[in-house]
Amino acid sequence: MAPQPTDQTHLRQYFEHLAGNSTVMHALQIGADVGEDLLAFGDKPGLANSVSHPKSLTTKNAGLVPGSLHQALEVYFLQCRRRKNAARSEKRTIARVLGLYATPLSAKSLADTGTVRMVTCDRSAKTSYKRGTLLVDRGNEDLVGSGDTALSVPVDDSWYVIEPDESIIFVDSKGSVTLAVLRGKCGQHPDLLTYVNSIIDEAVNDHKGTRPTHGGELVQFGWNAGPHHARVFGLVNNLTNKKKLSMTTRQQKDSRALGILALSWNLLIASLPAEVSTSCIEAISEAGLPAMTVKGNDLDFGYTLDLPGGPLCFLTAERAPSEAYMSQNYESPIHTDQLYAPYAMNWVTLHAIMDPEQCQLHGGRSSGGNYVDVSLKVVVKCATDTVMSMQPCFQHGTTLARDGVCRQGTAINFSRHIKQAFNEAIAIEGDVRAMVTRLVEEEE
Repeated sequence: MAPQPTDQTHLRQYFEHLAGNSTVMHALQIGADVGEDLLAFGDKPGLANSVSHPKSLTTKNAGLVPGSLHQALEVYFLQCRRRKNAARSEKRTIARVLGLYATPLSAKSLADTGTVRMVTCDRSAKTSYKRGTLLVDRGNEDLVGSGDTALSVPVDDSWYVIEPDESIIFVDSKGSVTLAVLRGKCGQHPDLLTYVNSIIDEAVNDHKGTRPTHGGELVQFGWNAGPHHARVFGLVNNLTNKKKLSMTTRQQKDSRALGILALSWNLLIASLPAEVSTSCIEAISEAGLPAMTVKGNDLDFGYTLDLPGGPLCFLTAERAPSEAYMSQNYESPIHTDQLYAPYAMNWVTLHAIMDPEQCQLHGGRSSGGNYVDVSLKVVVKCATDTVMSMQPCFQHGTTLARDGVCRQGTAINFSRHIKQAFNEAIAIEGDVRAMVTRLVEEEE
């Protein structure tokens, strides 16, 4: 905080500085955000570093405030209160519509609502499909290159295809959730989806992706284990043009990514079956990894959505776990992932045919890009605004997509190799908080 004034001369000087500047006065009168201007005037007199500080000063020293400034500040503070109340109302609306603070329902309770089906189905004990085999939807075999090995799905009538408007939960004969697909969780707030997709698009253009041998883009955020040849636990550092960007710009980009990934996490754990949410939260607690953060910010809670209508700050909300991803047109062949939690989660935020001529949907063809749980024999048709939980330790992948289709989304993962790198770092450092603070604050 800036130093307090030592006498009324400095106070009067400060108020005259404000009243004599036409730009600041106009901004105050129209209720614009002038926090930085007020701070700039505080450099010499040393009187202001926030909007609340000059409000306190003008209230306690009203006799020193020029009449024109007093009137302008009254208008400004009124607008500030209105913006704050509007933001609070908007946050409540988003939280209510998305159910962000709701207690997760069990799979059975979700089925009892009548909006979600529950199907009992056990996984195949063993599959004959090899890792790396391409997946393609029936009718789209023309997408498979010459010499490539591919599996056309659904293979036969024993496979289940989840349609784009179908919400469904698969449980095994023991009652354990194996796959959950819930549609339309953000339907009443399409502007929020638009914002999330704009940040994903920005991130894809700004950051280096992972898994370069797979199709599309997969961009990691949060904590990672470093390159394969030098495992070191630390923050992901994947901006492609970081040397050309100021630290302020980089922090703004990181903050926006942090915001939509925190939103994704809170939406996923509130929407998916309680069996999924609870088991993942327990695994996170047991693993002890730090929550997602960015350089210059060592807090483990709170996030901001920098929406076109103004920023919304969820100051006490949980952030995403340590590891998350944004994807665009991502495709993967049959593979498995090793996790320290029983599930991974994702939110499909966009699936749209951008160029019908390129896509050429005729003769039994489909847009593709569908998630496939191979051992469960399920194909999940990709659709905008779909939240999912899956068990990636079993064979899975995505089908090849046709040109002219755009797919985007966020994902929360729990990679075992990142946890191992964290455990090794803790064995050396000894103190989690000290290590995290150092890694967040250190210079590149």
